[in-house]
Amino acid sequence: MVNIKMIDTQGYGIHKMFQSQKDRFLPMPDYDLSSSNVVVLNLPGTIIDENYSIILMENQNLTLTDAVLLDQVQKGHPISSEAVAMLRKRKLIEGRLPHIYVSKNIAQATGQKVEYSKHKGLEFKKCKALLLEALEDHQSLSRMEIDGLWWNLLPDSLSDKQKKAKVGNMLTKMREEGIIINKTLGNASIWSLVKTKK
Repeated sequence: MVNIKMIDTQGYGIHKMFQSQKDRFLPMPDYDLSSSNVVVLNLPGTIIDENYSIILMENQNLTLTDAVLLDQVQKGHPISSEAVAMLRKRKLIEGRLPHIYVSKNIAQATGQKVEYSKHKGLEFKKCKALLLEALEDHQSLSRMEIDGLWWNLLPDSLSDKQKKAKVGNMLTKMREEGIIINKTLGNASIWSLVKTKK
């Protein structure tokens, strides 16, 4: 059986199976280990999520590890924080655990622009709500204080310079909406709520 290549004596069968699925742009194998004495293998022969297959086709440089981890993300399965950090560093995903999603670059290539924009919109809404609540409590906040308030809500994939620019853009948007107002006191930029006439 070894000579006619029906069995593998080196233990590469599982790796070959995963690589074959990747090469065919198909979802990765799943193992069900819920039973103590039985292992069930699910080997998809058809596309489950078309977007995942397009990701593999559009990004031939993806490693097998990338493909397996993205497969888990596509299926909504949890992955480790280390895996999330690695995928984020490669700009394949965005978001925070447990709500991670396909990154903008991949989304544009796979028709997931709407999904990406929904996540992006939620990010602004969270920051906006948090700032309004803080201004209700404290009447005014400096730009440095707002940076600290929003910093951890912004994607880890952004550099410090990009985060500062994003904070500035969101503050400008809220000012243009007539919600907050800015005054400069010395070298400090102070933000407060726009007072409504009673």
